[in-house]
Amino acid sequence: MDHRIAIWNVLHDGKITVAERTDDCLTIFVSIPYIRERLSPLGDSFAIRLFGLRTLRFSDFDEKKVTSKLEDIARNGIEILSTDSISMPVKIVTTMGLLELDFDRIELSLDTGRLVSF
Repeated sequence: MDHRIAIWNVLHDGKITVAERTDDCLTIFVSIPYIRERLSPLGDSFAIRLFGLRTLRFSDFDEKKVTSKLEDIARNGIEILSTDSISMPVKIVTTMGLLELDFDRIELSLDTGRLVSF
């Protein structure tokens, strides 16, 4: 499976805490202490950078509320559950709805800035 897609299953139970978009790059912090505590130095989050971002879309389960506004996505305490996607765009099931992302490249780092591999 494409690591750009598979990583979202590893981040299961992670809470999106903050996000920032700069041109075609999206940075989101995912707090997931039970995984993060296994890596040194101590921390509680991962920084996920998505390069070549084309799609950022969130919809509730009924698709009555659909948004691409970063503020709506980053400040609602959305928790990642899983994805069944096998190709881009990746559709991530969360506790509050479906997050759809289409991008070229992903970079994962600790909240301290140290890059980590999938």
